Amino acid sequence: MTATLQPAIRIVRCPVCADEFPWPAGGTVLVFDEGTAMYKPLDVSRLSAAKREGARRGGYIQCPNPAGDMAPHYLPATYADYADPLVVGLVGAPMAGKTHLLTAMIREAYEQGLAGYGISTSALDFRRHRNFHQQFVKPFEQGAALAGTSTGITEAADILLVRGQGGDRPVTFFDVAGEDLQSTDTLNRSTRFLLSANAVIFVHALEDSADAGATGAVNPGWSFELAVERLLGVPGNADLPVAIAVTKADRMRYVPPVDRWLRRDAGSGLDPERIHAESRDVYAFLHRQGAVGSLRPFEAFRRCTLHFVSASGGDASPAGSPGHGGEQRFARGFRPAHVLAPLVAILAMSGVIPGPDAGKVGLP
Repeated sequence: MTATLQPAIRIVRCPVCADEFPWPAGGTVLVFDEGTAMYKPLDVSRLSAAKREGARRGGYIQCPNPAGDMAPHYLPATYADYADPLVVGLVGAPMAGKTHLLTAMIREAYEQGLAGYGISTSALDFRRHRNFHQQFVKPFEQGAALAGTSTGITEAADILLVRGQGGDRPVTFFDVAGEDLQSTDTLNRSTRFLLSANAVIFVHALEDSADAGATGAVNPGWSFELAVERLLGVPGNADLPVAIAVTKADRMRYVPPVDRWLRRDAGSGLDPERIHAESRDVYAFLHRQGAVGSLRPFEAFRRCTLHFVSASGGDASPAGSPGHGGEQRFARGFRPAHVLAPLVAILAMSGVIPGPDAGKVGLP
């Protein structure tokens, strides 16, 4: 008698609550009803293959959250169709520019800025990406400065699907308020993503110093320290791919070594020697500025790169025109520079960009 082979059960770790659970293999997905703002079940088992896949592509499953310690949350129904989801968290102090950097990064990636590395990008969660575009990308493109991340956020900012020689991978981005990252409250759910993150971008801002005409690096201190210790509390996390992004580098666009790297095109192919040279320059710059806390991730993780970036290309100023209220705007428009460099390094270190050169990225 021949035994019937049962399909393997896929165990998935939820990026929101960090619980692991068997991915449901049933014929029902949840669809979001825009009219009632509620998720409703849809039986797709009797649909044609094309209709079933169409419904799954726009549908969701509810995470069972076995620990029962988070509000109801949902994942794309196709989340487990792909290998090894990548969960990228942005860590930094309040006003470090995390939201501007993430917005510029996702915008350029979605406009195929990673094509030079053999990577194409699309939305995995259509509704979430639409909301992210309307709330962040569109105002940014129109020259508006974005508000800082609200406290208490536990959901992912966006979930993309990247396709390349290393396979198709979901990439989930978390942007959590600096105030939450600095909290020592063990029950703070906004920092839960650190337990499921398998890549981290630490964001460090260049700010004007007290000395006239000088610019210095502000030590992110507590945010970095708490995040590093939380991450290292998970076994094996010393091997996490990590990047340090020095934001607002346009303030020193004419000063070496910032000028050398800010003008670099991140889409010209993977070059581990160039990434190592930039990391060396950024490390020396931060060390010279006395920003010891910002170098903590470099010391704590085995693979780490460092980059100068500018999400907007300049500082925002009061709009000063009717109809804009007291909002801050980029008078000369936004001009992102080098914003994909940290993401490219993360994709190389996590295997999304494969090959022997990728294996050298982030090593000493």
